Amino acid sequence: MPAHAQSSDGKRLNVTPYLGVDQVVTGPIKGEGDVLTYTNVTAGVTAEVKSRRVEAVVDLQYNHSFGWGSQTSDQDVISGVAHANVNLAPGLSLMSGGLATRVRTDGLSGASTQRDSFSSQVWSGYVGPSYTTQIGDFNVNGSYRLGYTRVDDSVNQNFGGLQSNGAFADSWTHSLLGSVGFAPNTVLPGIGLTASAGYDREEASQLDQRFEDLWGRVDATVPVSPTLALVGGVGYEKIEISQRSPELDANGMPLVRNGRYVTDKSSPRALIYNFDDIIWDAGVLWRPSRRTTLQARVGERYGGMTYQGSFLWQGRDSSVAIVVFDGIDSFGRMINADVAALSGSSFDVARNPFTGDITGCAFSTTGGGQCFNDALSGITDANFRYRGVSAQYSLRRGPWGWGLGGGYSQRKFITPNGQTVLIRGSRDENWYGNASVNYAISSSDSIDLVTYINYFDASGDRLDVLNYGAFTSYYKNLSRRLAASASLGLDGVKADDFDTIISAMGQVGLRYSF
Repeated sequence: MPAHAQSSDGKRLNVTPYLGVDQVVTGPIKGEGDVLTYTNVTAGVTAEVKSRRVEAVVDLQYNHSFGWGSQTSDQDVISGVAHANVNLAPGLSLMSGGLATRVRTDGLSGASTQRDSFSSQVWSGYVGPSYTTQIGDFNVNGSYRLGYTRVDDSVNQNFGGLQSNGAFADSWTHSLLGSVGFAPNTVLPGIGLTASAGYDREEASQLDQRFEDLWGRVDATVPVSPTLALVGGVGYEKIEISQRSPELDANGMPLVRNGRYVTDKSSPRALIYNFDDIIWDAGVLWRPSRRTTLQARVGERYGGMTYQGSFLWQGRDSSVAIVVFDGIDSFGRMINADVAALSGSSFDVARNPFTGDITGCAFSTTGGGQCFNDALSGITDANFRYRGVSAQYSLRRGPWGWGLGGGYSQRKFITPNGQTVLIRGSRDENWYGNASVNYAISSSDSIDLVTYINYFDASGDRLDVLNYGAFTSYYKNLSRRLAASASLGLDGVKADDFDTIISAMGQVGLRYSF
């Protein structure tokens, strides 16, 4: 049975396991395709735990689809997000989290799966301690994060003349960070200083690829008014990216197995990127209230100019976050960092009622939400220069809940000269947007609406893909444990040299909560 409890001191426990069955039908209203009918059987759990020592949120679901007829195969999908923070001792905490979802592997990057047979299961999770303390006037912080990301393909990706992005298999990531410093006017008049250092490492199985980033810097904060300060820093950074060669066939071509290069373990490790230089940046920090923070910086890193910034606003029942970013990343590090960015005591996770997939974002009114669309578009085994902007807004007020997320990014690839899948220096671009609205009509009735759009502009001979859609669902509690649902939706996909396909979808279902 569901566990719902909240004590007078604010402790909260809400654990709800459930079983469900849904009947779904989809069919094309524009373009070619078949009318598909299938039955989804789901098992899942939602959990929310908040106490003095533990804060955790879990939304996890397993979905098995039984296809009707030869055109609709059976499928298994596991999807969900999780975050947990355990306070072990004063200043010491252990954080962990995870993501499970599904993406397409048929060259239609960024498009929703919609029962597509060419799909991959994505897994990503992390765990690590964090420590913060005050020693006199000095703030001391340290953290370590161990991450793992894996992509399981359900098909061999060598098909149909569609060029893939270069297949990602799995990777382990390590991130170590430490800092010590003091606030303005504590140790020195009119200035605050912080010395920090970090080390990041990723080991990917594809071609035994390795990424290493070692850096150290000193940052200064100089207040010019009660709400405005000048900020800046200078330091040193060394980045190396290396990998081994693929095995070659009798014709001298790289061997590919299940869409991935076969690594020649005996080949020497080749350095494909090497940055070793002074880094610096300068900007402003504006804090007009404890709810609002704006920071903007310009500097030099990676051999050129960089621009970064953020705007954060935290209301009583809403939040806004806008981030401008610039760095060197990979799919493994990027999706793992997105998972680690989840925080807060609750999430609104919108699911596609026809497939069970996460639609792209986990919204939180406490400011710890995250969109995963960008990381999941165009999954590749390559490292890349990653620049763009992302934004999120979340509101929970009375019977209403709102979530908006969107952004733009550019990936400039770092690959060996002569690699044929992703050419060194080529660029992909991605635009995405998600919106969700839910309204509690009464204690037993609710309705929600979700819309999404994603445009992936691929480099080389790969497909540019536009995907858009919307669906609405109505939920009715038939009893304390039994609920019914009904959904209608549209999904459109347009790719280069292919006709637009627009599909209509319908769903009815029952869910029993224990």
